[in-house]
Amino acid sequence: MPSRYKPPLPKWKSDLSKGGGPGTKHYASYIACATDNYLEIYRKRKIIVPYFTLFLFGSIEISLIWLFFYLLNQNSIDLWVIIMPFVTSIVVGLLLYVIFFTFLFYQFAPASSPIRFNRKTGKVYLYEAVVMERMSTKLWPPLKAFKDLNKFHIKVYDWKNFNAVLLGSTVVNPQGGSFERYALVGVACEPNSYKVIEYIYIRETDCFTMDWHWICHFMGSDIDNPIDQEGLEYVDYHPRDAETFMQVKPRLKITSRQIEGLDKASKAGSKEELAQIEQEYELTKTVYPVE
Repeated sequence: MPSRYKPPLPKWKSDLSKGGGPGTKHYASYIACATDNYLEIYRKRKIIVPYFTLFLFGSIEISLIWLFFYLLNQNSIDLWVIIMPFVTSIVVGLLLYVIFFTFLFYQFAPASSPIRFNRKTGKVYLYEAVVMERMSTKLWPPLKAFKDLNKFHIKVYDWKNFNAVLLGSTVVNPQGGSFERYALVGVACEPNSYKVIEYIYIRETDCFTMDWHWICHFMGSDIDNPIDQEGLEYVDYHPRDAETFMQVKPRLKITSRQIEGLDKASKAGSKEELAQIEQEYELTKTVYPVE
């Protein structure tokens, strides 16, 4: 049965429901902070991979260019032997363009791009890089995308329109055999429909998606009573984690009044408090640029 969300994602495995139990503490290691009002998930990116990939393909490209000019000066070499490294260098160069874009993105990206789920207001607050949507849907970034590499925004969604899917792919082990790798991806939909606004990478997971059950258990709890802490242990930020949306970007403190309001709104303890904050800070949109 295909995915009900349109358009679907490649490597789709299944649509996830909002049922299930609370899970176990073992699956809560991705939680940055949990209070009776909101749950925050940190999404730390793997920094070492882009560095290694850029170094590897950069070295290959330099070697191919050197080989081309070396063969060009040889008199007894067939023409096709000279053309081969030239054509290969073009292909590698195109790959290097995408890799360089990804490398720069990881350079500018914050250490964590958090998502806050507020069970008292039924809202989801997403801190995301502007180019993330392009990176997840398009292989080839246009040149104009480079100017957005250091731009971020905060998006606001209703929990009732926020769902999830499971992605999976088979990874071949160089030493023999293979294994499945899974990813939990959020799905923000238009109200009362399965038309996708955007897909949001959350984290690597397993085939049981117990981490999604954690989120659903938290958001589905009775808002008039303290949350059932069975399987959910309140945690606080690690000292190196940003406690507010005002300080997510590294080495830069945001001073925007609306971002300050969004930070308060994402932690509100009731819909009435949320309404007051939205009125005070004029929070009428669903997307706010981080300036």
